[in-house]
Amino acid sequence: MATMNIYNYYHAAMPQIANTKYDSHKKSELRALYKDMVRLNKSKPYYKLSLSDATQAYVIGIKDAAIELKNSASFLTEDVSSDTQKLTVQTDAPQELGVQLLADASDASPADIRLQVDQLASPQINEGNYLLSNGTGISAGVHYINIRTAGNEYQFEIETKRGETNLQIQERLAMAINNSNIGINANIDQQASSSALVLESTASGLGSLDNGLQFSISGSTPRGLVYTLGLTRMTTAPADAGFTLNDVPRTSASNHISINNHIGIELKQATGIEHTVSVVPDRSAILDDVDDFIHYYNHLVDLAQNTEGNPSGSRKLLRDLTGITRHFHNSLEASGLILSEDGHITKDEGLLTQSTENGQFQELFRQLSDFKSAIQSATDRMTLNPMEYVDKTIISYPNTRRNFPNPYMPSIYSGMLYNRYV
Repeated sequence: MATMNIYNYYHAAMPQIANTKYDSHKKSELRALYKDMVRLNKSKPYYKLSLSDATQAYVIGIKDAAIELKNSASFLTEDVSSDTQKLTVQTDAPQELGVQLLADASDASPADIRLQVDQLASPQINEGNYLLSNGTGISAGVHYINIRTAGNEYQFEIETKRGETNLQIQERLAMAINNSNIGINANIDQQASSSALVLESTASGLGSLDNGLQFSISGSTPRGLVYTLGLTRMTTAPADAGFTLNDVPRTSASNHISINNHIGIELKQATGIEHTVSVVPDRSAILDDVDDFIHYYNHLVDLAQNTEGNPSGSRKLLRDLTGITRHFHNSLEASGLILSEDGHITKDEGLLTQSTENGQFQELFRQLSDFKSAIQSATDRMTLNPMEYVDKTIISYPNTRRNFPNPYMPSIYSGMLYNRYV
């Protein structure tokens, strides 16, 4: 029990790091990692070092940052690959058209779509008479209101009382209609001291009733409550959306349409002007991954510049990092990744956007690109043996003729092997 309590205490104190799919490995990969560690330590000398708290934090920081840098490079490789690249949809008229790539169609990339919106779909709206809100002119008694929709007819019974105001009656009738869920929304429109009951169909487009209506209203008596409230006064007739898709006239009962179940489009304005909708690579995913890559690269540079306690090891870490970026200096800067004098990377937003559009940036992180391979090799060395960047005193070198696995070096490193997974 005591051991469990100690474990739980330290587990709660450990920083929680979210794992990605690149942090999961097969048994064969873990065996290969262990063999690499053993093979590495066969050729390493015996040495003495001081594992102060600062040094331990420094080495663990190198390992974690190197893992994150490698993962961010892997995500970039995935996002720039034509096989796994995420897609998005865009339009040259975002004010007139709302577009989205449907979730189940990310693997489809239809050709550009030409769309012209001539008319928006509209619901039916009946706006009643504006009556004095505090007026009491409606006679007391039982009133019947008949509402007919597609294939259904409903009757509402409402009893008005003497002295009940127009607004109170409107509110009670609106509540009864809304609670019935018959496809009509009822609202009260108040203007100064007057109010009107407004009925709007939940569906847009032409209905199946006479003259394409979505609903019709009648009362039990010619000049009863329906007449007094003015519920039969239609102010907006239902209409279908009219648009031209790739020169073919189309109609829709809704302003939300889909193209082959691949692209969802919301018709916002009817301008009568042709616009374009295109499926393109999702560069926002690439730009997010670039931010992560820069962050973890610069974090490693920060660790390398902290020479307290390990001046020689820190300089070696900085050389390993900056050696790669200096070698690819021209390609990085042409792609919008700017190298500063102190070794950090910053980004030029304009150049970066331009290079992602023309494909220049994507070349940096192609699966078999030299830069991607150099980053992966460097981060593999750092995660495999971060002790390489700690200052130490050499005691003896291994026997080059008959060398054996060093049992002490793997012991030091194995404590960190599962650090991020605790």
